[in-house]
Amino acid sequence: MFKTSRIPILTLIAITFAYFMWTMTYNEETWLKSAGIYGIQLFAAAISFIWLFKAYNRQTDRYRNFWLLLSLGMLCSLSGSFITLLIQVSQKVIAPPASASFFWVLSYLFLLAALVYKAKEIGAVFSNKTYLFNIVIYMITAIGISYYFLIGPLLFIPETSSLISIFAIGYQVADLGILFFSIMLYYHIQFQNGKRVLLFLIAGLILQLIADSLLAYLSITGKFQTGNAVEFMWIVALLLIGFTGFYEDGGETVEYKKSDSLFKKKEYFLPYASIIVLIILVFYSYQWNFNALSISLLTTFLMVLGRQLIIIIKNNELMDELKHLAYHDPLTGLANRFSFIEDIQMTLKQNANTRVALLLIDLDRFKVVNDTLGHHIGDLILVETAARLRQVANANSHIYRLGGDEFVVILAEASEASAAESAKMILDSFQKSFSVMAYEIDLTPSIGISLFPEHGTTKEDLLKNADAAMYLSKERGKNEFTFYNAELNSYMKRKMEMENHLKKAIDKNQFSLVYQPKVNFLTNKIVGMEALLRWEHPEYGLVSPAEFIPIAEETGQIEAIGKWVLETACKQNKSWQNQGFPPLSVSVNVSVLQFQNGKFLKTVKSVLEESKLDAQFLELEITESIMQNIRESKDILTHLKALGVKISIDDFGTGYSSLHILSKLPIDTIKIDKSFIDELDQLDRSPIIKAIIDLSLNLNLSIVAEGIETENQLAFLQESGCMIGQGYLFSKPLKTNEFEQLIKINGLKSFEKQHSL
Repeated sequence: MFKTSRIPILTLIAITFAYFMWTMTYNEETWLKSAGIYGIQLFAAAISFIWLFKAYNRQTDRYRNFWLLLSLGMLCSLSGSFITLLIQVSQKVIAPPASASFFWVLSYLFLLAALVYKAKEIGAVFSNKTYLFNIVIYMITAIGISYYFLIGPLLFIPETSSLISIFAIGYQVADLGILFFSIMLYYHIQFQNGKRVLLFLIAGLILQLIADSLLAYLSITGKFQTGNAVEFMWIVALLLIGFTGFYEDGGETVEYKKSDSLFKKKEYFLPYASIIVLIILVFYSYQWNFNALSISLLTTFLMVLGRQLIIIIKNNELMDELKHLAYHDPLTGLANRFSFIEDIQMTLKQNANTRVALLLIDLDRFKVVNDTLGHHIGDLILVETAARLRQVANANSHIYRLGGDEFVVILAEASEASAAESAKMILDSFQKSFSVMAYEIDLTPSIGISLFPEHGTTKEDLLKNADAAMYLSKERGKNEFTFYNAELNSYMKRKMEMENHLKKAIDKNQFSLVYQPKVNFLTNKIVGMEALLRWEHPEYGLVSPAEFIPIAEETGQIEAIGKWVLETACKQNKSWQNQGFPPLSVSVNVSVLQFQNGKFLKTVKSVLEESKLDAQFLELEITESIMQNIRESKDILTHLKALGVKISIDDFGTGYSSLHILSKLPIDTIKIDKSFIDELDQLDRSPIIKAIIDLSLNLNLSIVAEGIETENQLAFLQESGCMIGQGYLFSKPLKTNEFEQLIKINGLKSFEKQHSL
């Protein structure tokens, strides 16, 4: 099938064939050969005018003037060729009339005006003085050569009318102006991501200048003949200028590229090449007469020039290195945040009609590795992470390290299915442990995915939404990917609202504690209680701890909330003791972030002193995750133990316990996680439960089972040696006054569910 885009090339081929066939056929008939050449030139100018005028009609108001001036210039060239052809056919003469020269010079002026108009858009380019300096060098060289070889001799050609001399000189002066602005235009399009179509215009103008210069030189030397290369070059130049209009799509000027891409060696060599050409021509003008001084001058100049070029090459290499450092992460070698910002804008512009996927990747528990094993180990993991991401990358993906343990992948021409497939490949690549020095480390990624344009049309929106999806992946248990959606937007909105309200919850007395009893299975007596936090919001009602505790940890508010819980529980327990109730130990859950805070030990001491509660009646429940920073954790636990505070490992069996480390920690109690108790009625998990109980007994630790809800669960625990537990089988968590009623009797008649409480 014929492609419209091939029309200009086929036209050029056809005109070239017609030109050479005509000149060879009528080589001996000068007048006829000349008439045919101007006829072909007329056709080339006409079709180029049509293309340029169509481009003018496609433009917006802002860009129409440039194309109008080009069209007028081509129309004048067409008029000059038409007048010449008309005179030649009617009078059978070869030389073009003065009226034709007038239109041709006028066409040059219109072309020059078009370039001057275009120069208004080039102001930003010439903030770079290097390029302006280069252009000045080109122009000085061109003016000197033109005047010496062309303009000067034209002034003294004998038997030439003054009008013809003026036109001949006008060509050269206009050519110099066109050369200047053509070079400016060339630099201009180097800064653009599109508009390469203007290279046709520049090529056409330069070819026209070369043809004019050759014509002037051949005319001066008396060697010009009809049908030589000069006339063919004019025809090709007209067509190239017309190509500019044909391939112009009517779109607006695109944004500028990074100027760094312009620092190429050819930009530095061209000015020096101009100087060398000028030196050669100077010696030529002196008929190659050398003496000792001229030889010394030339040798010294070339040595200085060579040294300057070496310095420029080294500086260019240094600039390339600095550019690489500016746009790449020095640790992993991946492109950095600056590259991402520029590339995502370009990708969105180039894929305006297709989808683009953004995959935001964050390593789970990476901070723990940094804190426990050191940043040098963390850096090696980041390097290996970059290598794994490269292995799963494809031709449409680009990988960046934004900072820390956060990476992002741009997928061009993506779909939801291809984005999901890429995310799965990334997750699979992390199934293998990281072998770093003497350590085997298991790390997983959490991935959030946003799609253009559904989830945002700007880089800010896409990155924000991918970040929200990534955090949801973490909250769902990590090691998975999540697409952003409208529900997630509602979720993030509620999360932000929760965060804002959480800051004021303590001051507004919205928090309260409920207490769940711990029961001795043999005596049916209450032997302790666990204080549980509740948030009663006036607008949202009762907010689940599973929702607001992670927000409190993420925003750092957990420290203030945790301190309030500790103070309230200790004061309430002391109040009950002062009222004569049996002394019970109160268990308070402690967040890992709260525990690792350097002020935690001081906080516990001050709370005990203020509440006057004996330390033996306070039990702190911590999770197994403290073992990830065992040195610091053991130090804190040892000081708490010295105070008399009891320590319990909560949710045992679900975290990161090491039996070797567990035996060395100063703890008192192990709590069997509710998930193990729940499965007793569904699966045979008895070996695991028995192993935990046997381990605890061998380490002389107390055992507490949480979440007991059925008689079968209770019976199994008793048979296995666990004698203390809590759960809905005995009592739900109770408000302060309800718990007072329960501890007044200090016992339970049976293990029936206490729905009446």
